[in-house]
Amino acid sequence: MVWACFTGERLGPLVVCDEGGIGADEYEDIFYDALFSLIDDLLEPPEDSDMIHVADKNTFVFMQDNAPCYKATCVLEFLAENRVSIMEWPPQSPDFNPIENLWTELKAHFHQRFAKLFNHPSKSLEARYRYGEVLQEVWYSQGMELVQRLIESMPRRCAAVLAANGGWTKY
Repeated sequence: MVWACFTGERLGPLVVCDEGGIGADEYEDIFYDALFSLIDDLLEPPEDSDMIHVADKNTFVFMQDNAPCYKATCVLEFLAENRVSIMEWPPQSPDFNPIENLWTELKAHFHQRFAKLFNHPSKSLEARYRYGEVLQEVWYSQGMELVQRLIESMPRRCAAVLAANGGWTKY
């Protein structure tokens, strides 16, 4: 399992999780290791800048679907305590989170690289470590063109979900 995020400026970190799924505790660790470090980097003013950058609660909106570990009370409290604004997500909506489109691209490119690098799948610790390295390489080689198109599609995605009363959309 992997977790990743992106902003309008860049791809965020990609976290390769240990074998199996994650629970609320592991999800909070991902926030510390990945999301918060990305936000800190984005808010850090450039060294040669005379400008002061001011951020408020509307600067970032975190988007996640309704996976059980994401909606756990302790996770929602943790995000609230850390002042992370969360996009409201319809409970029965299709998964229209734009990162799903990046996952599709990531999987396709990973499988291409996998076919070139490996003879067959392996569950060895060494092989899993190497798969993680390849996932990182593929994630950061995606570029920002698709990300920009996905961000620009958000108003249309939201309007489509609202028009469908949270039902199926083309996204």
